[in-house]
Amino acid sequence: MKIRTVLTARLLAPCVLLTGLLLAPPALAMDQDYRPAQVPGGNLVRRVFGDNRLYFRFGASYLDPNLKTRSIELKNLSNIAEVAVEPGPQEGEAYADPLLLPGAIIGYRLPWGSGWSLETLVGLPPTLEVKLKGKIADEPLVEEAQGIPTGVPPLGNDAVKTKAIPPIITVVKRFREGEILRPYLGLGGTYLYTYDTRVNNRILTEVGHPDVDIENRFGWVAQAGLDMRLSRQWWAALDVKYINVPNVKGTMRRTFIRAPGLPQYDFVEVGDAEFVADMEVFAVHLGLGFTF
Repeated sequence: MKIRTVLTARLLAPCVLLTGLLLAPPALAMDQDYRPAQVPGGNLVRRVFGDNRLYFRFGASYLDPNLKTRSIELKNLSNIAEVAVEPGPQEGEAYADPLLLPGAIIGYRLPWGSGWSLETLVGLPPTLEVKLKGKIADEPLVEEAQGIPTGVPPLGNDAVKTKAIPPIITVVKRFREGEILRPYLGLGGTYLYTYDTRVNNRILTEVGHPDVDIENRFGWVAQAGLDMRLSRQWWAALDVKYINVPNVKGTMRRTFIRAPGLPQYDFVEVGDAEFVADMEVFAVHLGLGFTF
C-alpha cells in the first residue's frame, strides 16, 4: 500500500505542475495556419487548456543506459567469508542492456514569450536489469576457505532487476516558430525512483533471497529535437535526451551461498555488497502527434 501511495505521488507531480501553469493568464497569438486537431475529446481539452496549448506526440522510446561504476565493495563479511575474501573494493563493473518501449511526450505551450513550453515524457515503467562483468562475474566470490575449495561457481552476469519511474520535466525553447521544421533545445530535471527490486542471480538466490535496495536520487536532463509539420494539425518529432543521475547507490544485504566443497556447512554467509555508480541514459523518442 505504501509503494502504491508513493508511486501515485510521483506520477501526479508533473500533472500538478502543468495544472498550475494552466491557471496563468494566457495569450500568445496562435500560429497563422493553426487548425485544431479533430480527435475524440479534443473540444473538452481545448476548453480546459486553451487553443494551441497542449500537444501530444506518441511513439517509441529507445533507452540506452550506461552505468559508470564508481565502486563495488564487500562489507560486514562473516568469519568464514573473511578467511577466503578480502573485504573492501572488488574488481568488476555493472552494466544494463538497452530498452525499447512505447512512450509519449506531452507538452504545454507557456503563455509568455515565444516558443517556450513545458514537457514531460510518459510511458510504461521500464524494467532495468543490472548485470555484472569483470572479475566479480568471472571468478567465485569464495573460492577457498582455509585451503579447502568451496565449490562455489562464478556469479556470472545476472545481478539485480528493478522497475524504475523517472519522472522528467524539461523547459523547452523552440526556434523558427511557424516553419515546417522547428528545432528545439531543453533543460530540466528528473528523480530516479525504483521499486520491485530483487536479486535475479541463481547463485545468490539458491539458498535465499538477499535484501536489496537502490537509493532514489535527483538528476538533470538535457534535450534536443526537431519537429516537422505534416499538416496544419499533425507533427512528426525526433527527440533526444541525455539523463544523468550521479552517485546511485545499491546495497545487497544478508547474502548466503551454497558451498558444495564444505559439507559441514549447509551454506556460507558472505555478507553485504555495496555498489555505487553514475547512471547516464540516452533516450531517443520518435513520435507522431498533434496540437489541441
